[in-house]
Amino acid sequence: MYISDYILTCRLSNGRHLIFNSLSGAMDLVEEHISQFLQKQPYTTCTLSAQEEQFLMDRGYLYEDRAGEQTLISRYKEYLDHHHSAEISFVFCPSMTCNLKCVYCFEPQEIRSSNERMTEDQVRAAFLAMDQMMDKHHSTKHHFIIFGGEPLLPLNDSVVGLILSLAQERGITGTIISNGVFLSHYQNLLEPYKDMIKIQLTIDGPEAIHDKRRITHANQGTFRKITEQIDAFLEHQFDITIRVNLDGENIEHLNELLDFFGDRHWNTHSNFSVTLSPVENYAGNSAPGLLPNYQLTESIKTHVPNDKLKRLNTTLNSDLTRLALPFEKVLDTGIVTDNYFPNVYFCEAAGGKTFTFSPDDQVYPCTSIIGDRKWSLGTYYPKLELDEQKLALWQGRHVLNQPACTACNIAFLCSGNCPVQAERTTGSIMGSYCGNVKRDLKDHLELLNSSFVSLS
Repeated sequence: MYISDYILTCRLSNGRHLIFNSLSGAMDLVEEHISQFLQKQPYTTCTLSAQEEQFLMDRGYLYEDRAGEQTLISRYKEYLDHHHSAEISFVFCPSMTCNLKCVYCFEPQEIRSSNERMTEDQVRAAFLAMDQMMDKHHSTKHHFIIFGGEPLLPLNDSVVGLILSLAQERGITGTIISNGVFLSHYQNLLEPYKDMIKIQLTIDGPEAIHDKRRITHANQGTFRKITEQIDAFLEHQFDITIRVNLDGENIEHLNELLDFFGDRHWNTHSNFSVTLSPVENYAGNSAPGLLPNYQLTESIKTHVPNDKLKRLNTTLNSDLTRLALPFEKVLDTGIVTDNYFPNVYFCEAAGGKTFTFSPDDQVYPCTSIIGDRKWSLGTYYPKLELDEQKLALWQGRHVLNQPACTACNIAFLCSGNCPVQAERTTGSIMGSYCGNVKRDLKDHLELLNSSFVSLS
């Protein structure tokens, strides 16, 4: 009999124990002797009844032998590799210049102040490179993202127009990620492409809060400028998603912001949605005020009614719910809608499925490190030349080839954490980087303790 390596246990205040298997996704409430058995505690002398043993085997806590669990891991890996390669992201950065100086921006000031811009020749070369990479991956599923800096600066309109035209020729859809200040400048240009694009804009709170966070270089707020333009775009059937970046500075104002969206009647448009996201520090450049993701989700549950989230078509992105998802799902709090599935890749970049074309002719694997050439995978202009060894590192970075991760009981929940932070702390993107994952998960389960007791 073999006990799974991927079992997390938590003692509840009523003496029972929560057990969770990050590989199978099973979660159960059991008596203490079963938890002790699964933790392989040397002092325990308990034995399992035949019924208990069968239950644990059915739920994936026990196997006949180690090979049984390894077979399941291989099947998941095979599925994820097929699923993970189903869609590749190609990111186009017309320029890295930005007209704002958001307080938590992860892009270094020297990058945001860069005058480098993509030329039309670079755009054409990037699409040729994209075609070549898709042929190599033997896949037809891909999408594009227009990113920055701020991509919708007026000086980028010809380049943005060419990106959209070439994408339309290939029949691929995409997303434009913008701060929204110059949205109206682009309305006529974007109109012919509105059926193939989504536009993501960021609003970080009611006017007084947003205007402290997302400001111009002259320290002017942007709330009214952005919100006044959204009405027209929704009326013209553009697909608009409002992203709210949450941290300790604005989380308490989320409910008021959602009320503003409702008062504006934006939710009456089927093409409107909201996504909540944490301010992260992957690149090491973000401002203070960050909160652990579980504190953000707990605050959302406390202060924002579920029916309001649904009414405003609001979702929490995976950065916010990655560690919380299986527990919130079992508790049926309504804050997550996705089902848990074990993962071996932390993000698309970790699986080598993101390619970012920058104005400096380089191809980068992640948007948080654009402009830092030590991270470059190679060039796309004047022709595609990738460093296959570097690319192989990103494609091969998963929990199954990192010894510290493979032996970790939450490996398939954490998924190996951020490659950029791993390199910065261990010297290699293949290094194991835990960050605060284990601490935050422990603290979150302590907060949820009484909720699980009520289930038992």
